[in-house]
Amino acid sequence: MENSYPIKIKQQIVFGRDKTWLKSLQQKNNILTLAVEIDFENSSSQMNMIFEGLLFYSSTELDTYEKSKWSSSWLKSQSNFEIIQHSDLIKEQVKIRSDYNSQDFSHIRISTYDYIIDVISKNYDLVEVIQ
Repeated sequence: MENSYPIKIKQQIVFGRDKTWLKSLQQKNNILTLAVEIDFENSSSQMNMIFEGLLFYSSTELDTYEKSKWSSSWLKSQSNFEIIQHSDLIKEQVKIRSDYNSQDFSHIRISTYDYIIDVISKNYDLVEVIQ
């Protein structure tokens, strides 16, 4: 059974439909960059979420995702940014190549106002965009 664990951003757990807004999504080679606006308790920030060693990503409209079989842990989540352990997505849909070490990859889920984005990659970084 998969479990989700919150990823803190700026020492906070971000949770709520109107807390995270997807501004853009760009893939270049095996790097995926999500530009998001995040509403924290006392401020708002533009951030880039950069996923390297990209293996898979999908973006699903929120109400459609809610009805999918992949939503079991998402329905219980308490964070818009979470790491998924024992991922059903990895076990059942995305078969990692046999010449890759599957332990090198993580499943990260990002919930925005309109979309749920699942990413399987080797690592990720969060970078605040200074304006």
